[in-house]
Amino acid sequence: MRTTVRILSIVAVAACTVGLSACEDEVAQPGPGAGTATAGATSSPSGPASAAGAQEIEPITFTDEAIGLTETCDQLISDFDAPQFKELSSSENETIYLLHCTLEFSGNLSFNTETDDTLKLSDDNDKYHDATVRFSSLDDDIKQAGLDPINIDDYGTNHVDGWFALEAWEKGGKPYPLPEGAMTLVYERGALSEKGSGKVYEAYSNRAKVTAKNG
Repeated sequence: MRTTVRILSIVAVAACTVGLSACEDEVAQPGPGAGTATAGATSSPSGPASAAGAQEIEPITFTDEAIGLTETCDQLISDFDAPQFKELSSSENETIYLLHCTLEFSGNLSFNTETDDTLKLSDDNDKYHDATVRFSSLDDDIKQAGLDPINIDDYGTNHVDGWFALEAWEKGGKPYPLPEGAMTLVYERGALSEKGSGKVYEAYSNRAKVTAKNG
């Protein structure tokens, strides 16, 4: 987890009312800071319900109360084909995942450089094996698939709906995907300090098991 306090330029945004319900089938134990994580049957946010290759998962909702964020993720594409990305990089053996999420900010903060890179997929059997968020470099491949990438174009907004790209590194020159049925979605946000007022937003982390819907 990032533990250093970073200075954040606050973008003034209108508060929005968050109406996402949370079920309590699985409640993860939160890290420092106030918030919750739930996984289970709940109302899915609007999104491409039939995205090619997408697996619906039991919706996972992270509620980061300190910054007024409710984030729900409900679809996962494993081993996403990203020919343009792999052709232009040295990452031909990396495994790419796409995760559909909706983010709603109801406080003074918005989606920006301090709140964008908070998710990762973690291997339940190996704490050092995970898939972390990649921005911009996969946008063309995601758009080519008819999907809307979450990227820097969303900065400054308090409602974001789209797909995060996450990358799992190779091992021994071969693809090293996360094990199907043994993944956990982790939310980790470092501490933030509001420029001007000096208000500090305590670091927060939480996690929830990724479970295929009706699986």
